[in-house]
Amino acid sequence: MNKLTQITRRQLFTLATLMLLVPSLRIFISAATEQAGRAVWLTAPLAALPMLLYMYFISDLMDCRREGENLQELMLRCLGQRAGRAALALTAAWLILYSGFILRSGADRLIVTVYPDSSPWPFTLGLGLVCLAAALGNPRSIVRSAMMISPVLIGALLLIFLFSLSDLEPDNLLPVTLDDALPVALGSLAAIDVLSFGVYAVCFIEGLCPKEPGRARQGSLWLAAMVLLMSLLCLAVVGMFGAELSSRLSRPFFIMVRNLVFFRTVERVEALVVMLWLFPDFLLVSVFLYAAQYSLRLCLGQDAAYRGERLTDMSRGRWLIWPTVLTAIAISLLIGRDALSLELWSLKLIPLINLLYAFIFIPSIYIIGKIKKTL
Repeated sequence: MNKLTQITRRQLFTLATLMLLVPSLRIFISAATEQAGRAVWLTAPLAALPMLLYMYFISDLMDCRREGENLQELMLRCLGQRAGRAALALTAAWLILYSGFILRSGADRLIVTVYPDSSPWPFTLGLGLVCLAAALGNPRSIVRSAMMISPVLIGALLLIFLFSLSDLEPDNLLPVTLDDALPVALGSLAAIDVLSFGVYAVCFIEGLCPKEPGRARQGSLWLAAMVLLMSLLCLAVVGMFGAELSSRLSRPFFIMVRNLVFFRTVERVEALVVMLWLFPDFLLVSVFLYAAQYSLRLCLGQDAAYRGERLTDMSRGRWLIWPTVLTAIAISLLIGRDALSLELWSLKLIPLINLLYAFIFIPSIYIIGKIKKTL
């Protein structure tokens, strides 16, 4: 691979951070608070140990790749052609489903907070086409976009945390007793769901990184930062609203922003923040659409190894990007047609599928690879 097409591991984990913001702000706070109550700020730290073990597992798996390989090529190598192609087809289906869901949930966020009584289809179609343009190009451009926007997003988060401090009520967070141990353990499942997504999501384009030692160490440091970030999110939201109200809110972070006053004069900036948070949606969907068509190309026996070329040349299966994107857009229009249905997808179905993929599907591939000695 040409060095001009490579990315560093630091850039890869920056992309992982922005992708992780999508489920963190969408479901984590409400889902974890429903179980853990006011002790919800302890759920992410409790999830740190199992997720550290998971990070070492994923790092050991990805250390087995050859130069330029992604997780998809490892699936083929571990399982063989027939089973490997079936695994790639399932992976592509999951990535397309998740992309469609993010398009739909992002549109719902815009409708509820900025454009009430609007139809979701213009938003899903518009963002889907923008993601198509990104997936048609060099995937390094997606990573470069993450590096450009990350200071703005992280800076906005820190600013929101800073201005939320004056509204925190200690009684909403304390005291924490031994009776909270089981609820916190149950709430940590929501943290594990979100963190596991961030850990494996970037493996689909890790072939852009040179094969170097130290992945587990760098991943562990990144994981510690994400645990801190999620804990701060819980402290800010639950400290302001209390556990009971926070568990009932579908978008507690953005409602918190609506209630903040900046510099004693600037209010109602949630529209700006909501628009800003379209960038993580864009990055996540673009990466997953690219990874889905890449998986399908391998599944069909095409030479999908990335060499820095653009996908505008439709030879060797690159035409698959078009049905991939159209399917994701169609899914976004079909699921979650009402608030109750969208809540079912957001809080139940998508987290369950994600946990099965992260802790059953990927480890099974690793175990088979070790047994067959193909890793």
